[in-house]
Amino acid sequence: MAVTIKNLFKSYKSNVVLKNINIRVNKPGIYLIAGPNGSGKSTLLEIIVGLRAQTSGEVKIMGASANSIEAKKRIGFMSQQNSLRRNCYVYEEIQMIMKLFGIKNVDMNLYLEKYGLEKYLKYKTKKLSGGTKRRLLVAMTLLASQDIIILDEPVSGLDSFSRNEIWNMITEVSQDRMVIVSDHYLNQAAQYSDYIFLLDNGKLILEGSLKELRSKTNKTHVVKIRRDKHEIVEYELKKRGVEYELKVSGTLYSYYIGMEKKVSHFNFEDEGYRITYLDFEDIYFYHTGRYSHERGEIDAGV
Repeated sequence: MAVTIKNLFKSYKSNVVLKNINIRVNKPGIYLIAGPNGSGKSTLLEIIVGLRAQTSGEVKIMGASANSIEAKKRIGFMSQQNSLRRNCYVYEEIQMIMKLFGIKNVDMNLYLEKYGLEKYLKYKTKKLSGGTKRRLLVAMTLLASQDIIILDEPVSGLDSFSRNEIWNMITEVSQDRMVIVSDHYLNQAAQYSDYIFLLDNGKLILEGSLKELRSKTNKTHVVKIRRDKHEIVEYELKKRGVEYELKVSGTLYSYYIGMEKKVSHFNFEDEGYRITYLDFEDIYFYHTGRYSHERGEIDAGV
């Protein structure tokens, strides 16, 4: 079980989308592809599954070329789009997958029950909620039991409860299968992932477990404040001789620091801001200069 990517480039005339990507994963687990919009995540996943050809470089799926029939048999792929047939029943969608892959030893009711979908067996897909549609699509993707599963933003647009349900489905199958997933709910995705690849402007800029990425960031905490009050933070940090790195996103100022005794006992909350331990969104912003859309709105108080 292995996905090997060597010196991968993808360009459209003068527009370079992926630049010298080198990745190798060779054991079960959840591998997160993270990065800002336009960083090349979806293009990378589509090249891995053989839907898009690279400009140069090599992509191997268990030793076979990514665009070969042999490789495609080993990969299950779910795109961002809702690919359910609008006027079909849920059982018809499951039957389609079973016929396509010659699956005969699966009880449809028991399989759907495993994912809390059995009561929707005779529903038309157009009647399902957004979260239920995505759970059904994930269940359909997993049904063929391929060794490698590729999921492009499987929880996009869903509420927190629905996202957790799908992540629990993914976690279960990752015990003996390799799951490569992209997502923009970064903190949630990082908590479920075993290993993270961070892309920016088509380049792989950072990789490792969440613990390793914190270590590579070389900071442990961040102080966030609106622009109109950031001078207060700078004054307090400078007064204590604390080294910091400032990252700015719109009206949000983020001061990255190491948690030192000089600041550990200072109550920043009295001034309306606080010191927090770095989460993956903070690491992502530190290295790319951008928060995800959702996090930027939350931190800016929108």
